[in-house]
Amino acid sequence: MVKEVQCKDAGFEDCDFIIQDENEDEMVDLVQQHAERTHNKSVSRDDVQGLIHEV
Repeated sequence: MVKEVQCKDAGFEDCDFIIQDENEDEMVDLVQQHAERTHNKSVSRDDVQGLIHEV
């Protein structure tokens, strides 16, 4: 099943970052990297998992 995270769901309304992946571990890593590099924010694995929804 494909899962998705949108940066807008985390409150970053001006960010169009969207990731879709079947591998949740890979998705969490990529979202954490994006948050650090783009928003200068550290995001926990649990926080990312709370944003994941199936598409």
